Amino acid sequence: MARRFEALDAFRGLCALSVVLFHVRAVGSVTELPFFRGSELFVEFFFALSGFVLAHSYGFRDNLRFKSYIASRFFRLYPLYVCMLMVFIGLEVVKYIAYKTIGFSFNTLPFTGHGSLSEILPNLLMVQSWTAFTDPLSFNYPSWSISIEFYLYVLLFLTLHLFGRYKVWSWLTIAVIVLGLMGNNSTLLQPYVFNGLSCFFGGAFTYVVFTKVKHISIPFIAGSVIEVALLSTVAYLVSNEIADRYIYATLLFYLVVLFFAFESGAISKLLNRSVFQALGKWSYSIYLTHAAILFMVTSVALVGQKVLGKAIAPMIEGARFIDLGSAFYNNVLVVSVLLLVILVSKTTYKYIELKGQALGKQVMGFK
Repeated sequence: MARRFEALDAFRGLCALSVVLFHVRAVGSVTELPFFRGSELFVEFFFALSGFVLAHSYGFRDNLRFKSYIASRFFRLYPLYVCMLMVFIGLEVVKYIAYKTIGFSFNTLPFTGHGSLSEILPNLLMVQSWTAFTDPLSFNYPSWSISIEFYLYVLLFLTLHLFGRYKVWSWLTIAVIVLGLMGNNSTLLQPYVFNGLSCFFGGAFTYVVFTKVKHISIPFIAGSVIEVALLSTVAYLVSNEIADRYIYATLLFYLVVLFFAFESGAISKLLNRSVFQALGKWSYSIYLTHAAILFMVTSVALVGQKVLGKAIAPMIEGARFIDLGSAFYNNVLVVSVLLLVILVSKTTYKYIELKGQALGKQVMGFK
């Protein structure tokens, strides 16, 4: 059985919750702290970690077949992905009914903008982030990264079979070239594609580095100091607007993934606790379900605003906020939303993610 990297798994859950807080906007709450205002960077960490784990699981496997490989990846991502797409299409239908029956309009008119009918097929095919003719943030907006992720799996397989024993150098070459293009503000590819390619293939190469140095024994105290230093650097970078910070974040996340793979310090030991492991297990559901939950919460606030005549859901600098009248109540709301997202994610993990993976094994004839 392939080794699991428990500390890195736990980071998935914590980063997913940070992305949730990035998307929540509540006046005077923790969501407005600089750290959470910059937490969109953690999607890059997902890509780097994914490259690391995929290289570990598939990068050096003999006789890897495309059909079984891509089926396992497809049934890992697509069941929940398409379920949430259907939820968002359903929400557009609800908006349409409300608009036609009582003339109530939410943030946008139904089936316009990010919810346009023309975006349904690109989303079904998971190509919305790859072309200049589609909207990467259409419908379930966090799924832009899943669009990138799935086809990165295909590209990884191509490197295994096209470059053979030189595959590792192909991973490094892709990461370096793409980072260079990003540094020169290239428009050769879509912006989201640049992020995915550089982080994913750099993460794959990071795994190779790990295999060369994993025999090194790191003392607990030294490991703890290094872990704290790395996470402090991450917190600083995420919390501050720095030129080219996406490039710096990519390089930093390589180091974080590499070092925490050793699991040598106090933070790694803490992340091995069951609560963090559970969050890591539910992280994909947390990431994909939270936008729908936030839409519903915001919709309730908009209805309340109309009925009560109070600015419960004000627009501030182009963003929709929620304001229950005090920072205390707004923070209570934020915590409640997080708990709701976790509860829903635990359920979707059990009844959609796991069922989807089981279906994939059944379809492929695996035991």
